Amino acid sequence: MLNKRQEKIIKLLDNSKCWMTGKEIAQLMGVSDRTIRSDIDTINRFYEKTLIESSVKNGYRICQEVLSSLPSEIQSCIPQTPEERCVYIIQKLLFDQKEINLMDLQDQVFISGYTIDNDLKKIRKMIEPYDGLKIHRSKNFISLVGDEQSKRKLYKDLLTKETKGNFLNLNNMVSLYKDFDLLMVKDIFEQSVSKYDISIKDTSMPMLLMHIGVSVQRMLHHNYVEGIKVDEKILNNLEYQVASDFYVELSKHLCIKLVDDEIYSLALLLMGNRSEEYTSDIIEINGKEMSISALIHTMLDEIYETYAIDFRTDFDLITGLKMHLRSLINRKLYGTEAQNVYLPEIKRKYPLIFELGIKAARCLKKQTGLEISENEIGFFSLHFGSAYEKSNTVQKYRVLMVSVNDQALNNYCIQKITSRFKDRMEIIGQVKMFEEEKVKELNPDLILTTLPLKHRLNILTVQVSLFIDNEDESQIFQALNELDKRKSRKEFETKLLDLIRPEFFYANITKEASELISFMCKGLEKAGYIDDSFEKSVFKREKISSTSFNYGFALPHALNMDAKKSCISIAILNEPIEWGEFQVRLVVLLAIKDEDRKLLSTFFDWLSQVVSDSGRMNKLLNVSSYDEFIRQILEG
Repeated sequence: MLNKRQEKIIKLLDNSKCWMTGKEIAQLMGVSDRTIRSDIDTINRFYEKTLIESSVKNGYRICQEVLSSLPSEIQSCIPQTPEERCVYIIQKLLFDQKEINLMDLQDQVFISGYTIDNDLKKIRKMIEPYDGLKIHRSKNFISLVGDEQSKRKLYKDLLTKETKGNFLNLNNMVSLYKDFDLLMVKDIFEQSVSKYDISIKDTSMPMLLMHIGVSVQRMLHHNYVEGIKVDEKILNNLEYQVASDFYVELSKHLCIKLVDDEIYSLALLLMGNRSEEYTSDIIEINGKEMSISALIHTMLDEIYETYAIDFRTDFDLITGLKMHLRSLINRKLYGTEAQNVYLPEIKRKYPLIFELGIKAARCLKKQTGLEISENEIGFFSLHFGSAYEKSNTVQKYRVLMVSVNDQALNNYCIQKITSRFKDRMEIIGQVKMFEEEKVKELNPDLILTTLPLKHRLNILTVQVSLFIDNEDESQIFQALNELDKRKSRKEFETKLLDLIRPEFFYANITKEASELISFMCKGLEKAGYIDDSFEKSVFKREKISSTSFNYGFALPHALNMDAKKSCISIAILNEPIEWGEFQVRLVVLLAIKDEDRKLLSTFFDWLSQVVSDSGRMNKLLNVSSYDEFIRQILEG
């Protein structure tokens, strides 16, 4: 067996990717040159190969060809670049340790004290935009000082930067799969999908390819899914035919066996929500029946509560996690382990995503008692990385073209539409005839047709000419704006209405402006939505400029978005009161935490519609209960 220092030497040289002298290595390890020579001789004899090459002139370097043939456990997870080290240190301070011993840090990442000092300067620069966050140093110890909201904001910003372009860009993900060409696998998969003419949502494709990549990697190492309970009805489904065709073709290029359970597993994944009809949600763990759906929802709830990252409505993620969790639990019950060849790279390149995987594993252990290994945590991280990047990507509207004209004319029409509206929409298909079931499967947001078309589906439909003139462009533009309004409306109903709580709704009230602000703030503070500094901040904001408007309402709010929990408190006064320059009857107190700042644009979009419609505004001012207020909002 190698000792810890010898393992460190391997990792150090692997990270370096170049020659290092024995003296340089000896200084980092705190031993003599002679000890290093002895260690390297021991390492090469242990592996029975020249893992570490030597040169009288240059020193030592790792032989990458030999390294790639060795067990993956020795691969490095150590941050290599200054940027990676900065994220590594911040992650340690956020999640692992309240303070870090700098001497220990030097040993962990094989860098000098001078390099650490430079890294700390970079970190201080990185956290400057976050109010109150500071790196505190006391002798050889450092800690991250600041409030929880700022720390969460820092984490989410780093997370966005970490995932950007990595989990949705297939070319970037290819590097994780060492034993095969993922792009070749993708091409074979798309050919099978095209052959059977089934529709796969664009948002689902990254998750599907990630699953397929993991499965292929496992099969190449002779690890196959076994023991799935098969529903015979699925064997006749198109999804099963696609999965079967895909694996048959893939087996011609890669050394994998055709296993029915693997085909069946991929078919279930392709079916998405319909797979629920054919699989049991209940699994037995140590004699106790548990719901896989409930396990996942609890897991996602805890991630939301801890990191304010909301995966709870991501159906693609939930479907993928169900498939993975079912396999994971079966492996644990039968005592088998899934080796994750991507683990070292995930831990080094995506440490913050890996942290989400750790949270999921801890939650799962708490619920089931099962110990989840790092290999499995790495698989969870792949799911969360793809989902997080997708959630931060602007989605375009999906458009279906219906046209009976020849292909050349259709292509001309589509080209003109795409060149004009490519930033807001994408054409997902074109058909000559409207078939309700097929259209429902494609699930477009908008239908563009070159001939009159009537149907009973709730899909916005616009008729345009083949040559797309200015009038057609105007109609498409109006349709996209209408979709924006509908989307905004849906966001308002699903997100903002949850913030208008009945316990903070006050009707038929009589108070002066300052008295009313204090009253509304005290209610929020007592319930734990804000702290005692919030009210002072609201009054400071009012001193700068009154938040009343000439439409008869006021929008008091704090200078900063630093509420503990987001909430909108409403007060409707019996009689108008003087508030700054205007008479006010409706008061909307905004208590928004930083993570929910995007909700404000949705709220102000709604508010601008209300105040521009005197009839709607008058109805709101005359309600006498919370339920009536919400009903008026929805009916408007």
